[in-house]
Amino acid sequence: MNREILFRAKKIDDGEWVEGYLFDDGYPKPRHVFVGGLVINEYKGTACDEWDINAIDFADVKPDTICQYTGLTDKNGKKIFEGDILRGFQYPFCHDEEYNYYAEIIFANCSFMIYTHKNPSSCVRGISDGNTELMECWVSEDWEVIGNIYDDPELLEDKENSNGKDI
Repeated sequence: MNREILFRAKKIDDGEWVEGYLFDDGYPKPRHVFVGGLVINEYKGTACDEWDINAIDFADVKPDTICQYTGLTDKNGKKIFEGDILRGFQYPFCHDEEYNYYAEIIFANCSFMIYTHKNPSSCVRGISDGNTELMECWVSEDWEVIGNIYDDPELLEDKENSNGKDI
């Protein structure tokens, strides 16, 4: 495997983002999910129970905010996670220096994909709104993370047509 398997989520206690490995406590109720660091000390035995695994800075997180790292970075070297909102620098995302669409990173059909949202302030007709594409031909310099669906939902909301409902 050639990519890091990382997650991020919002901590239950203060709502701050934490990044690291994902751990589920395995109990049905109350269920606790944690994200943080792991250190596996040098193997000292011949049986599986000889591993010494230490958790570092694990935080109890809100399960509905868990996002997996795509293994990709944007034009600024920022890691791209599921749930991130990106600004694209090629057509149809950007045309004549206008940002007509944003891309939301989703996980569907066993792949990370971009889901296209019309920029609510754009005057385009929006025929690309709702398109979904694989990230297989990714060019990092063409994208920039500008937020995420948890902290910046207004980037995807059409204030004139939403009537308080999600679009």
